[in-house]
Amino acid sequence: MILQNITFNAQLKSRSQMIILTKLDQIQLQASLAYHKSNRQKHNFGNVKTTVVKDNIVIELGHETYTRKLLV
Repeated sequence: MILQNITFNAQLKSRSQMIILTKLDQIQLQASLAYHKSNRQKHNFGNVKTTVVKDNIVIELGHETYTRKLLV
């Protein structure tokens, strides 16, 4: 029973991380396209703020900040 609980919690954590990574991929694509269209460094996508800094995109998602490469 305890091992099942540990396994279940690990699966939930893994799925949560996959969901976040997928969302970051989508935001990275949106921000890259928006930057190349408008050449503006800052964009908002709903409750997500993005800023282009050199060749990177800084993504503020909730209380977390992530950095991704600017897509060419």
